[in-house]
Formats: sequence, structure tokens, C-alpha cells
Amino acid sequence: MKRTQTSPSVGRPREFELDDAVRKAMGVFWDRGYHDASLPDLLEGMELSRGSFYKAFVDKRGVYLLALDVYVDDAVRKTGEILHSNPSPKAAIKEAFSRQVEESSGREGLRGCFVVLSAVEMLPADEEVSTRIARLFRRLQNLYAAAIIRAQALGEIDPGLDERTLARFLVCQIQGMRVLGKTGADRDATKAMVDFALKPLG
Repeated sequence: MKRTQTSPSVGRPREFELDDAVRKAMGVFWDRGYHDASLPDLLEGMELSRGSFYKAFVDKRGVYLLALDVYVDDAVRKTGEILHSNPSPKAAIKEAFSRQVEESSGREGLRGCFVVLSAVEMLPADEEVSTRIARLFRRLQNLYAAAIIRAQALGEIDPGLDERTLARFLVCQIQGMRVLGKTGADRDATKAMVDFALKPLG
């Protein structure tokens, strides 16, 4: 997703890549939260001048919403790739959870999930943020439900299980893992919990 644009005032390419700047802003918000991230923090983290920032993003909220959009798109893309990476849908689901164990452990686990942190800080009052987070969970549930249906068609998962309910359960499990990761959860304990959570898959 390229966001390189031209300046409306001079008609030349901007001196920075917008995607790269948004991802750097995401890092600032991820570490500090929306309310505690000051404009100087963002300018330093994004390596932008004040003028370039305002021309490209208008204000702090504008770049924050873009950062959420990028995170949502990344999460959906990565999950989709994993769930289609194996001819066995059941094995692909287990692989997706193995990745989540790693993201919920160690230093990465302590950092947490950007969307979870945003939900805790901004909801329920912020409708625009709520819409983005709900869209992420809905898209993830759709991906898992589709994988479950494929696995049921192959006889890998009990066809009597409701794919939507199971998909919601799996997504809730993932988010719970990310929250526990913030507390320094032990990797082996997290893996054991995942093994238990995946028992309905057979």
C-alpha cells in the first residue's frame, strides 16, 4: 500500500514515504498511547518537520487513525497468509496460533497489541476508533470461519460445530493471549493454554 503523494502546492513528490511515516507514528502511539504522545514525540519519531507533518496528516488524530488502518490491514493480511499456507486448514489454524504464542511472549509480548491498547485507552467513547477495531475483529473472525469451513469439508473438524461461534472463540483467545503477554506471561504456559483452547478442533 503506497501512500507516496505529491504536494498540492509545488507538484513534486514529498521527501518522505507516507507509509513509512505512518508506521513510525504507530510505534510512537504504541509505546506512549494516543493521549500521551505529544507532537514533538511524533515529529522526532517520524523524522518529520512540523510543516511536513501538517501538510501530510493535518493533525495528531489524522495520523493516529491512519496508523490504526495500517495495523488492521497488516494483521488481516498476515493472518490470511498463514491460514492459506497449508493444504490442511486445521494445521494452518494451529500454525496461526503458534505465531500468536511467540507474539504473546518475551519482549514482544510485553509490548502488547496495538489494537488492544487502543481499545483500552479510547473505547467506548471514540466511535471512529471503535469502528476500526470492530472491523479488525470481524475480518479476523471471517478468516477463521472460512478456514474452519474448509477443514470441516475435509473431515478435519467436526462439521457439527458452528464455524462462526468457533471463530469468535478463537479470536477472543488470541486477544486474551496478547493481554496476558503484557504481564510477562511464560511462553510454555501460554503454549499449554493454546493447546487446551484448540481442543475443539480435534
